[in-house]
Amino acid sequence: MFDQIVDSIASFGWVQWLAFVFNVLYVILAARENIWCWFFGFVGVSFLFVIYLDARLYSDALLQVFYMGMSVYGWISWSKKTGEHLPIIRASGRDHAYYIVAGITGTFILGFIFTRFQAALPYVDAFTSAYAVVTTFMVARKILENWIYWILIDSVCIIVYLDRNLPLIAVLFFIYTVLAINGWLAWNRKIAAQDLEV
Repeated sequence: MFDQIVDSIASFGWVQWLAFVFNVLYVILAARENIWCWFFGFVGVSFLFVIYLDARLYSDALLQVFYMGMSVYGWISWSKKTGEHLPIIRASGRDHAYYIVAGITGTFILGFIFTRFQAALPYVDAFTSAYAVVTTFMVARKILENWIYWILIDSVCIIVYLDRNLPLIAVLFFIYTVLAINGWLAWNRKIAAQDLEV
């Protein structure tokens, strides 16, 4: 039985395992507001890019290229206030309206484009990718509600990756969902402490 477990674990391949480890470290460090999350995120999405191309999840593959750039942007954004901690902020209702419209627009554009390339689950894949772009900007600006968006996105991704026979990546996104809930709770505590300091 132990041999079967080892064979099953090994069957995922080293690219999936590296993607798994680096991306879990990214979310843990992001929840702790550790700037090194952006380094681990950059490496992790590089591996996911390869995985998603192979699975014909083209919106997700394109998203990983965006994440590489956002990892650089996030590092700069989090480090630019020398000696001063970048505070967590709340988004306004108007901000959320913009985020939702941007996500819907991106979903239809990407879904339409990648339908022409015989992408797997083009509109569902486009939905998670479009909203992930929006939400990554929220993380880089330390907007509290980013975690709510991630909980929804990651939950949908679990279903997508199970459908595409990527069980290890589905487990990764289950862990993301749990960590996003933890991130939401942790950032809520921190923003409450910030509010008391004002």
